[in-house]
Amino acid sequence: MASSFIITSFLVSFFLSILFTSTTVKGDLVGEICAKTPNATLCETLIRSDPRSKTADLDILGTITFNMTSKLIDSTSALLTSLRDKATNATLKEVYSKCIDQYAFVELSRENAEGFFKAKKCGQVVHFMSRSIGDLVACNGSFFEHSVVEDEKLIQASSSLEQYCNAIIVMAIRL
Repeated sequence: MASSFIITSFLVSFFLSILFTSTTVKGDLVGEICAKTPNATLCETLIRSDPRSKTADLDILGTITFNMTSKLIDSTSALLTSLRDKATNATLKEVYSKCIDQYAFVELSRENAEGFFKAKKCGQVVHFMSRSIGDLVACNGSFFEHSVVEDEKLIQASSSLEQYCNAIIVMAIRL
């Protein structure tokens, strides 16, 4: 009788611990994903800004992050166009124009990666999101290469985009 009680107590404790462990892991999916990115704090801030991320599974979190990435690419492309149009320095205009082209490639790579994410093709998602990061880094590097100062808003947007891309890569690896 006592051994039956001990076994039952053990099994109840065991199953409860699994239940609470599983709930905790699912509840902090954003934290788990972002912990594997270069700037976990920024990553979490960005993704958690969408309240749906709190309860999202991996597929929904991917969709949310792809949508946020697309919106930021659009707004950053508009910023680049505005900066280029207002620039009086020919070199700066050239750098902004180059970045506008690179951001078009970033969006194209994002679109490709999103399709592969939905198809659960991890390697292709990693490939296209890595290309996006490469294009972002190339844009940023153009300012240094031409000895011109990069706009602070552009620096922040680019950093955020890199975090989104890194988060998507981590999510893809978990597919």
